[in-house]
Order: sequence, then C-alpha cells, then structure tokens
Amino acid sequence: MKYFKNTELAKIYNVSEKSVRNWIQAAREGKLELQLYEKNDKLYIGDTSKNLSLIAQLVERGKKYKNTRSYKIVNPTSRFYELYSPEQILDIISALEIYREIPRQYNYFDGGASYWDRYVRRLASEETPNIFTSTLNLLDINQDYLDHLLSKYKRVNVIDVGVGNAWPVRGILEHLLDQKKMGRYIALDISSEMLQIAKKNIQEWFADKIHFEAKELDINYDRFSSVISNEYMTKEGKDTINLVLILGGTLGNLRSPDGAFKVIHDSMGRKDLLIHTIKLDTESTRRYFDFSADAQLQPLAPQYKFIVDLLNIDPSYYDVEMGYDEVHAHRYLRIRLRVALTINFDCDGIERAVDLNKDDTILMWRYVHQDMFATLEQLRRTEFNPLHASLTDDGEYLLSISRINSL
Repeated sequence: MKYFKNTELAKIYNVSEKSVRNWIQAAREGKLELQLYEKNDKLYIGDTSKNLSLIAQLVERGKKYKNTRSYKIVNPTSRFYELYSPEQILDIISALEIYREIPRQYNYFDGGASYWDRYVRRLASEETPNIFTSTLNLLDINQDYLDHLLSKYKRVNVIDVGVGNAWPVRGILEHLLDQKKMGRYIALDISSEMLQIAKKNIQEWFADKIHFEAKELDINYDRFSSVISNEYMTKEGKDTINLVLILGGTLGNLRSPDGAFKVIHDSMGRKDLLIHTIKLDTESTRRYFDFSADAQLQPLAPQYKFIVDLLNIDPSYYDVEMGYDEVHAHRYLRIRLRVALTINFDCDGIERAVDLNKDDTILMWRYVHQDMFATLEQLRRTEFNPLHASLTDDGEYLLSISRINSL
C-alpha cells in the first residue's frame, strides 16, 4: 500500500503534524476508520481514496471547530505594504501557505537592515572566531592563490552577492586598488535599505576611488548577467575578469540553495571566479543561536521579529523554538502558534487569507548544514568546478574558489 509521511499530509492539507498524529492515534483506538500502514514499527496513513475522503472531512470539521472557539484575526500593518512590492507580498503569502515559512530575505528591509548592520559590527569586534572574522581570515590567507588566478588580467570587477553592509569585502577592494586592478564594484541585494547601508560604508572607506553600483534583485530567481554583459563586447573585455563573492554562508539560509547556485552559475562567464565562504557542520555549529546585535539573549532577535511584527502577530500568540533538525540537516528558528490565526492580506484590491492552526509553526530562519565534502559536491552538482578549498584551523569555516564548468 502506498502511504503518506506525516509531513506530507501536513503540507497538503495545511494542518499541523500533531493533527496527523492525532488522526493516527484515533484510528488505532477505533475512533476513525482510517486505513493505516505499518513500516519499521511506525504507523502511517495509507494513500487510499477512502482515507482521502475522510481526511477532507476532518479538515473541514477542524475549520468549523476553530471558528466556534476563540481565535485571532490579524491584518498586516500599513508599513508592511509600504516596504514590499506586490510580487514580494505574493511570495510571502505563498511561502506561508505552502511551506509555513517567511523567506529569510524579507527580514533585511527597513529596520531589519539596520539591525543586521549592527549585528555584523558586533561580530567584527569579537575576539573569538565567528563567521565574519573567519571569513576575513580565510580571504587573507588565500590572497596569494587568488592573486595567481588574477595575474593574467588587468582589471577585476567585483560582484558582491547579498552584500549586507559590505564589511567582508573591504579588504579585497583595498588590495585590488593597491594593485591598480580595481574595476567595477557591483553590490546585489534584495533590500534597498541594505544597499544604502553598503553604499554609505563604501563611500566612507574609499571616497571617489570606487564607484558604487547597486542592483536590487532576488538571487533565488534573478540573474545578474545583464549587469556585466556589455563589458564582454568591448576591447578591454579580454583583459577583464569578474570576481563573484558569496561571503558568510548567505545561500545556506535559502529553501533551495542549489537553485540560487544555478542562477549565479548562469550569470557568470567562462573565465569568471566564484569565492564562497560557509560555516560548516560541527557539534558547536549545531548549538549556535546567538544572533543579537548587543550580545543579549532574546527569544526572537529583532531582525527575525521584524516581519512578525509587520504582520501584526502579537508575541502572546506564539512561542519561540530553536534547534537542529536531524532529518533536513539544518538549524532552525521558528514560532509555534498558541492560537488559531487568520492573516488577512489586502494588496492592490486583491484579498487573500492565510489560515493557520494552533500548534502550526512558522519557520523564521534556517541554516543548512554541510561538511566540506558535501559543500564541494554541491558546487559540482550545480555545474561549478572547484579549483581550491581552504579550512580555518578549527575546521568550522570553509572558503572555496570555483569556475563554471565549460566544454
């Protein structure tokens, strides 16, 4: 018999996994006429037409039951509609409906961008290794090898993917200026506020020595090839190389990191280089949840609470959970609802309601865990050719340098 995993049913019917477990328990006790399937001493709900019909009735009954009890209806704040475009709002709605998550990139807007800037500055001041200081360390100790790869080119353009506040790239830009090889600096980010912070820092550090170029895009979907393609057609193009940076493990926060790597791959030229840094999977990494800008432990740090507040979800409506998911191999930060909740969206006259049950979780942040070999395999899988890899002494951080595969 074909059967459903509990997570599959929860996603299909927008119910909690606890509800699915309750159905299975009721079927075991003879209270529901669900056909169960046993595998490895575990019970699952069979994929049968009778089961599907009964589940549909249970879901509808649950909605009616919810409506007869106390539950909350919220409307996003006016600021929510000011910050996000209609396309981004639709993406948030879809992520809530289908995946029960808020995509990480939408936390870098407005106050979220400022808080991230303060968080990175805090990391820069710490003496113990972290993703910021370890990234700088790896870039420094691998500079000679990078210079070797760049030696045949007169001009180096730097494309900074997910720029943040631009602090990690400062040393590379200074080095290229000293070598008189600095070409264009192009910052890419989904958040215009984040790009403004990066621009302010670049101008403060370099004045008019570097012209700051910015492009607002979502690396999940948007190629950046149009930004750099014209240069390939010029006489100077053969002496120019593009250095694409993904620093700080940005793609590990995404639901589909492979998809973003493919977008980056399809944006690059044959000779271009990709530098990628990442925090690797270790026992220490799995326990790390300190994301506060002021080193004060908080249930939900402001950069994650930011969008929850914009949606008007009161803190009394949820509990904060954090941990490591063995099945999906990622750390997570999520909220679990104490109440049934409906979020009513109204964007450009289009109304959508997202219904959430009590005990549903909303994922606020994830970080996919990989060891060095899995990371290099990911690069190969997304059609990159890793040329070089380097670890920090503690084995927790990795830098890789790659080109795209070409015939």
